[in-house]
Amino acid sequence: MIMKTYTKRIMVKRFKMKNLILVSLLLIGTVLNAQEINLRNEATIGNSETDTLDLTETVVKVSGDLLVGGQTLTTNHSCALVYVSTPGIMTINTGATYEKLDEGAIAYTAGHLHNFTHDDGKLTYTGAATLHFTIVVSITVESGESAQVVQFRLAKGGTPIAGTNMSRTFRATSTDSAIPLNWLTELATNEYIEVYGTSDTNADNFTIVNLTLTVGTH
Repeated sequence: MIMKTYTKRIMVKRFKMKNLILVSLLLIGTVLNAQEINLRNEATIGNSETDTLDLTETVVKVSGDLLVGGQTLTTNHSCALVYVSTPGIMTINTGATYEKLDEGAIAYTAGHLHNFTHDDGKLTYTGAATLHFTIVVSITVESGESAQVVQFRLAKGGTPIAGTNMSRTFRATSTDSAIPLNWLTELATNEYIEVYGTSDTNADNFTIVNLTLTVGTH
């Protein structure tokens, strides 16, 4: 296998007061079935004006965080998963008022926590950069009343998100139904996601049989 070392110069052009300033960045790379380019002496391109750096190479790897258009594209994927490991009964004190699904025997187990922490069904984002996330929820609920409308919403920072609302109408007790929730949102450091639910009548109850909540960058 032959290893070839090469040197490239990339021209960065900046215009100011009709004067053309040419900045040459000396780059060193090594070819071994792929190319790696590193700035010497940890050089950076940055000032109060706009610089343009044109790379004709195909970039296949970025180590660290990459800022594009004001958004940080982190190379460390942020994601989390939590699920109900012990089913339990929810009793809604006030009809149509959303409550966190954590009453009685309901217990949660988390996994794949990358830049997230978990506490009783709450997933808290701990990354430094504000990122966009896809949220997917699947719920299996069992009715506790002979006539009942059950509704669920995602909650961000303890506030239910109206646009995520999904409902089911039951005509008999002990009837199961699967309910999905999906949403896109931004999360900043220490913001968190939970699942809330309600029923249409005071003191109604229903059973959370299964629930999974996954959050991941997109």
